[in-house]
This record gives sequence, structure tokens and C-alpha cells, in this order.
Amino acid sequence: AVVSTQSTGHYYITNNLSMKKKRKLKEVLSEEKTRPKVAEGNSVDISETSTISGTLKDSLGNKGEMSRKNKRKKKGLSKGDLNRSAMKPRRTSETLDNPFEPCDVTLLKNFGDITTKDLQALALHYLGCTKNCPEWCMVSNRGAGHKVCVVMIEALYPFIYKTMSLQMPNFTALFPDGPTEIQNPGNELYVTPAGSAILEKEPRKKSNDARGGKDEDTRPPVQDYMLLPEIMLAHEYPSEDIVNREAGWRRFTGNIMVKAKQYPLYAIDCEMCKTAEGSEVTQIAIVDESFNCIYKTYIKPANPIVDYVTAYSGITEDILRDVTTTLSDVVKHMNDILPTQAIFVGHSLENDLKALKLFHDKVIDTATIYSSGKGGSFKPGLRYLAMKFLKAKIQDSANGHDPSEDAMTCMRLVKLKVKKGPKFGMTPAGNDNSLSVYLTKQNMTGVFIDKPIVAQQHCHGLAQAIPATTDDAAIDTLVRRLSAKSEFHWTHLYRLEPIYRSCTTVHDMVNSPDLVPALKYLDEAVHRIYTALPADTLLMIFSGCSGFWRKPEFNGSDEAMKKLMANIVAQVRRGLVFVKVKN
Repeated sequence: AVVSTQSTGHYYITNNLSMKKKRKLKEVLSEEKTRPKVAEGNSVDISETSTISGTLKDSLGNKGEMSRKNKRKKKGLSKGDLNRSAMKPRRTSETLDNPFEPCDVTLLKNFGDITTKDLQALALHYLGCTKNCPEWCMVSNRGAGHKVCVVMIEALYPFIYKTMSLQMPNFTALFPDGPTEIQNPGNELYVTPAGSAILEKEPRKKSNDARGGKDEDTRPPVQDYMLLPEIMLAHEYPSEDIVNREAGWRRFTGNIMVKAKQYPLYAIDCEMCKTAEGSEVTQIAIVDESFNCIYKTYIKPANPIVDYVTAYSGITEDILRDVTTTLSDVVKHMNDILPTQAIFVGHSLENDLKALKLFHDKVIDTATIYSSGKGGSFKPGLRYLAMKFLKAKIQDSANGHDPSEDAMTCMRLVKLKVKKGPKFGMTPAGNDNSLSVYLTKQNMTGVFIDKPIVAQQHCHGLAQAIPATTDDAAIDTLVRRLSAKSEFHWTHLYRLEPIYRSCTTVHDMVNSPDLVPALKYLDEAVHRIYTALPADTLLMIFSGCSGFWRKPEFNGSDEAMKKLMANIVAQVRRGLVFVKVKN
């Protein structure tokens, strides 16, 4: 055992003795009349001091420590018990070489591509969960650092920061060395949500549960796949009060005279065009459980069309020239031909219901009962689901999408889901691979402040999900919770999201009049967060993309379109990370 002394004359234990032996050692040292005189900053071996070593031997004895297995057996706990008394304690300042030196993190410049998954490795190492320091950074005295605060800023791309950094004086003052560029997950055709790379651990092995349950008797009926009211609210489905609050909205009533089974399924898909008032429905198709298209019609929008979006909708000016059917006619016909107990099926059906100005509370959404495999709140595309689970190629026509084809695909996916069971088509990223579960096993807690559906998806174990629908609410909550005992804090700021959604490329964002006010807002927010941080807290701010951007309007060849999209994705995947420890 080694003890060291400072100018105060106190002894500090620097090895990993058990707590019981540490208490006995402190008692022995306090009772000694003659203490070894050691110069400040040096150490002495207790075994070389006969007075101390003899007393220490009598006090501690020669018995070994009780094994972990026997400790659990004595407490009546299992190996996997998540009870706090069964968990191993996290690292403390007693394990440091010098507990009086401040913590620090230094990023190595020109190291190469750093990914968002590497940022997770740094956070866990700083908290003492892992032994090996990531090779792209240097961490000193990490055990004293008891908190990590991660802030994700949507769409703060390197080009934006380099061009507009003068608008962010707090950033330049807090991070004088500047940011480090990172690579967000994805490939040349899509961007995986950057937050998922930090909030989810790599799965240990694939689970057979993703292929469906084996016992057919335990599979739930079709009505159990309907969205719950709170889930519909989180996915921004039309609410019931909108019927009474806004003109033109209707409630689906159905026809009680239509004979049908208890919960019949009807898949719905709509195609939209852009009008002077926004997107309006111009075509609808309804498919029943037998895959028959029972209703399909074009719809004349109420406002003049400014963009037919023919590449996606398949609608042209000639098609709608003689159409007289209105949205009111379509909703009335739906109420006439569909039974009251009908369940609507669709993909991201909230968009179709908003276009139809229709409220219905019985909905099955293929974008929620299947996962994308990319983690986070990223919804899978219908084309991806058709290829993966149905081995079918859809939306491949040069004439745009066919709503009856999309509706039929949704119906096939729902019937397959009901047949296979609730675990079918779901990536086994769930609880076991969540960072919050990993922290729980390390006797740590986390606070996840984000949009309701994102916070709940990543929050398990001892972690707490706090929904925040605005950036102001997220910042206020984070500042208030930083003084709590939780070791890990996460929040997500979306102030730049509407700007880059309205632009085709990252460079177009500079021309937006809303960019400078948004950057100043984020600059003040970061200053406020840093001021509220406790000492020895690692602040990690990184920028990324949630996987959404505006697709460019392009009429060239498929190869040219792919090349253009690859350039856009390459820009979106680049991000920044700012790292600082508050001392």
C-alpha cells in the first residue's frame, strides 16, 4: 500500500483497497505517534515503516477479500440484478495518480476521420466506464470528472461555422482551438441520425426474435397494432379537437350499414401537389384486406397548383384538367363505403390524414411497427420495407408513384406483421443496446432531454426522459437539471433545422435571412449551458443531421441524380465537435 502526503499533513490512499481496509488504514495512521516525514509531492512505502506496517498487519490481518460471488450470495442478489447495491461502484478520485490536478481533454489535430461513435467512446472513458482512452484524444485525471453533458446542434455544418463564426463570439471564446470535424454515420445515399450513434451501444449479437415469435397463440390480434393516443400525438397525427377548432376538418364516421368483421383493414395512400396554400391531395387510393382497390380517384385541389411534382406524384396538368371531384366529395364517399369500425392502414399516415383534413383514431402505421435499422427516431421508407420484407420493388416507375401500389404494399406489410408477431421487423436495438441501460449497469444515471418520441426511445433503466418540444424548454430543463446527481446529460437543439429543410444544399443556408438570428441564439444558449455546468464536467457539443433534407428538383438521368444526391449527402454527413472540461 502506498500513501502520499501534501503540505496539509494529511495522508491520501492511492491504491484500490476495499473500503473496510481503507477505514482500518486511516484509523492506524491517525493513532500513530510518529509519522514518517515525507517531502511534499513524494510517497512512502508503508512496508518500509516498521511501526506502521506492524500495526497495519495486526489491524488488517491476512484474510483475503470476499469474492464477488459470495458477496452476491450473502445479499441474495443474482449476477444480473440491477439493484444499486449489487452494482460495482464507479471510479472515484481515490484511483487517480494525482487527485489535485484538474481534469482535461485534448483532441489530437489531423488525426483523421472521427465519427460520432468515437464521441460515445470518449464520454464513457471520461466517466470511468472504460479503461482505454480513445487514440484520437488525451484525457488526464478522468476519475475526478463526474459528469458529461452532450449537446447536439442540428445542421451546424463546417461550412456554416467557418463562414459565420464571427456571429458566435461565445463559441470562439470557450473553444479557442476551434472545433474538430467529424463524420456522421450513413453511406453515399442516406444519412443515419447522428444522435443514435451516441445514444445506442453496438449490439453484442443478433437476436432471433427479429424473425418473429414461434408460438402463434401468443401473437396479438390486429387491433393491438393500432397506435395509442399518446403515440399519435407524438407523431403529430391530427387530434380530435381540430375538427371543432378549424374549418374544413371532418371526423371519420363510416357507414354502420356496411357489413364487415369487427376490425377490417383498409389501406390508404394519397399523392400531393404543391398549391399556393401548401401541399394538397390530388389522388387517393383505398385497398381492402383482399388487396382489391375499392376506390381510386383524382381530386381537384381548392387552390391553384404551383408545382405538380410529377416525378413523385405522377400528376400532370392534363390529368387534372377535367377533374371535378373535390376533397369534400372524397371524404363523403369514404364515410359511405367504409364501415364504422374500419382501421386505416398506411405509411406515415399522418400526412395523408392531414391532406384529407380527416380525423380517425384507429390507425396502423407501417412506419412505426417496422424499424429502419438505423436507430433513433428515423422512420423507414416504404420502398425500403418492401424490398427488405416483401422482396418487392416499388416506386420505380418514371411516371411517378402509384397510390394503389403503395396502399397494397402497406396492407401486405401489416398482414405479414400480424402473422409473424410484434417482434418481426424490429431491430433488436431496444433496451439492451441503449446507452442508458449501459450506464445503469455502471451504477450511473442519465437525463435525456429531447423531442418526446426521441427521449422515450433512448431512455431505459435508471435514466429519465424529459420531453421538450422547443429549444427554450430544452435549455431551461438542462440548466435546471445539471445540478442533479445524474452523470450523463443529453439534449438536442433544432433551431437550424427549419433553415436547412428549406434549402437544397448546405451552401444555400448562408443566404437565409434567418441564419444569423439562429446562430446568435445558439451562441447564447451554449454560454448559458457552460455557465451552469458543475466543476470537472465534460461539455461535448457536436453537430449532425437527423437524416432529413430537402431533395432537389432534378429532371436528368438516374445516374446524374444519384451523383447529385451523393454530393448532398457527403455535405450533410460532415459535422463538428467542440470539447471542453469546466474546471
